[in-house]
Amino acid sequence: TFLYYRLKNLSQNLVDEHIKNELHTLSNLMTIEDQHGQIMTELAELSAAASGEYGEKLSGHYYQVSDSNGTILVVSQSLRLGNATLPIVKAGSRPVFTTIRGPGGVPLRMVAESADFSIGRLTFEAGDTATDVYRVLRSFYSLILIIFPIVFLICGAGVFIVTGWGLRPLKAFTARIGQITEENLSERIPVEGAAAELKPLASSFNAMMERIDESFARQKQFLSDASHELRTPTTIIKSFCDITLSRERSAAEYREAMARIGNTVDRMCAIINRILVISRFDSKAIRFKPARLDLMAVMAEVVRLMEAPAAKIGVTVGVSGESVIIKGDREGLAEVFTNLVENAVKYNRPDGRVDISVASGKGEATVVISDTGIGIPPGELKRIFDRFYRVDASRGGTAGSGLGLSIVRSIVEAHGGRIEVSSEGAGKGSVFTVHLPVGGPSI
Repeated sequence: TFLYYRLKNLSQNLVDEHIKNELHTLSNLMTIEDQHGQIMTELAELSAAASGEYGEKLSGHYYQVSDSNGTILVVSQSLRLGNATLPIVKAGSRPVFTTIRGPGGVPLRMVAESADFSIGRLTFEAGDTATDVYRVLRSFYSLILIIFPIVFLICGAGVFIVTGWGLRPLKAFTARIGQITEENLSERIPVEGAAAELKPLASSFNAMMERIDESFARQKQFLSDASHELRTPTTIIKSFCDITLSRERSAAEYREAMARIGNTVDRMCAIINRILVISRFDSKAIRFKPARLDLMAVMAEVVRLMEAPAAKIGVTVGVSGESVIIKGDREGLAEVFTNLVENAVKYNRPDGRVDISVASGKGEATVVISDTGIGIPPGELKRIFDRFYRVDASRGGTAGSGLGLSIVRSIVEAHGGRIEVSSEGAGKGSVFTVHLPVGGPSI
């Protein structure tokens, strides 16, 4: 729209400039002749003049002179031959431009201007056809309304085709992803042959699916192991109930049966509590209460708790080292070291030893718990911290839920530390090493 009106104004200004120059030429000629007293003669000559486009009948180029009474004194030959005149426009000393319908209904751009002469006030009018201007405008208008929309449609179709072609690999990639559900998590997006732009995305997606697949596998294994662990005490309770109720028994037998059922329930509650702790770790629901504490004092407390169970099986527990101040949750760390020392005592040999050392260095505290127990086969070391995992064969079938070390690792990692285990093999003891930052994380 801006271009259309801009072109219209430019074209009209060119026409206006032309007819204004024609008008001034005529007016200046009259002024010169008036100074010589020949104005009437000049007016008569103008009426008879027939030169160029002004001499052709209704050529579209006209001029006209009228007096103050509206009497037409002079018309161009192009008007006289067509027996036509221009409408008289009241004008002052400044040019007045108008667009009218001229002879034959042709659009005409006209200018009028008045000036004073010795014979009175004369009005000069000149006009040029605007047909060429309107033809140019119509051509431009058609270009805008017809050519441009066609170009836009072609460009739009081209963009649509090119975009569809360019996005085709992405659509195939998306469709392939949509086919992966919880039932086929092992499926992967092929990186080879993929578009160059999608290869990093495919690699990242496959890595993410690996982690998700492993997480699902762990969850399934966790549910399976939890069900198995809970089924065993449930079966024991059911068996005791069925046997006890199968016939009349004495009060002592009932008490013994209830005691066994109670012990089994205690074991079941311990398993359930540990499962809940693991679940809270997974959901980040556990909130520790960090405080300054002395690791040597914590270890001394753990040793006091384990003295009686250790003495019962003839195991000696000793602690050595230095006082190390760290920031951590006292109850959580006490559970860590109690669990580790308890395992070292439980899986030890008669008259064995459990040695605990506390030290610091390189910005971290180190607690080493070594025993002279039955040890861990090298092939089992990587899985020792897995949930519900027990090295039953090498540990003489000792009862346990297999969750203790998993909880230990979770608590240590929540404190920004790490735990390591080493063993030379079955029957040669084990060494658990806990590293904790001295400053402590914002747990």
